[in-house]
Amino acid sequence: MKLVTYCAKGEQSKKRLGVWVRGWVIDLVQASLVFCPAEKFPAQEMEELLAAGPEGWQWAEKVTNSVLKYMVNIGEIKGEKEFPGSPLEKILFKEEEINFLPPLTRPGKIICIGLNYYDHCEEQKAKIPVSPIIFAKFNTALCATKQPVIRPSVTGQLDYEAELAVIIGKKGRNIQRQEAPKFIAGYTIMNDVTARDIQRRDRQWVRSKTFDTFAPLGPFLVTADEIADPQNLYLRCWVNGVLRQNSSTAQMIFSLNYLINFISQVMTLLPGDIIATGTPAGVGAFCEPPTYLEPGDVVRIEIEKIGVLENYVVDERD
Repeated sequence: MKLVTYCAKGEQSKKRLGVWVRGWVIDLVQASLVFCPAEKFPAQEMEELLAAGPEGWQWAEKVTNSVLKYMVNIGEIKGEKEFPGSPLEKILFKEEEINFLPPLTRPGKIICIGLNYYDHCEEQKAKIPVSPIIFAKFNTALCATKQPVIRPSVTGQLDYEAELAVIIGKKGRNIQRQEAPKFIAGYTIMNDVTARDIQRRDRQWVRSKTFDTFAPLGPFLVTADEIADPQNLYLRCWVNGVLRQNSSTAQMIFSLNYLINFISQVMTLLPGDIIATGTPAGVGAFCEPPTYLEPGDVVRIEIEKIGVLENYVVDERD
């Protein structure tokens, strides 16, 4: 499933939980009320769905399948919505009728990994780390696809970093590597936006990476069953249509299983926690000459089987 958090246009304050299917979004809560009225629905937002565990996944799958069976073939619906009075009227939305929100809007932790791609180390002539480098972002850094990344007035060196993000699905501590996949709920895309000048001055990374809007996330949470091998996905990033990053998750130094084992030796992982797993070569800081983001620039990140995350840059207002 491709799960989404969104709001209908005109209802900006109402956060909804849905499933994306071929350009349409099914509102899971409304669909459950209509098609599975006897079912007790365990979640009204993504964090609750993850916390519900297997019961949550089963509910989401049952509701989605019920809607699809009713529709017979979603691909045959064309043009404007032409089902007034139908059960689908308040359940089914075209993509252009919604605004995506970050799949998770209040994760407990956003754990990030630095220098985790061989090609990224090579481009900056950095030594290969002997163990993962961990830092953090905070919830206020989150923003969604199609939303602006705000360049703060205190930086002149705004940079992008395309990353695969892992979403934790159940509580765990000291998780063994071979058991790690059982703790993954799914995957999404993160842009680890960074103020390079601040990063260099501080000599540690938190402040430079957690300004508001510095963690674009989405557009989907793709459930783990949809991706057979997360260590073999192409990952690309364009700035204003120019390809800047073109790599694969096969270039990771520390695998997802290794990272989950390593991190869980330090802290308990909880449903909804996010692990951003590092970026490959091609960031602006190591272009020749260095090339940083400016207002009006558009950053587009694509990861195979997950989707496209796209944001534009604006200056902070005084």
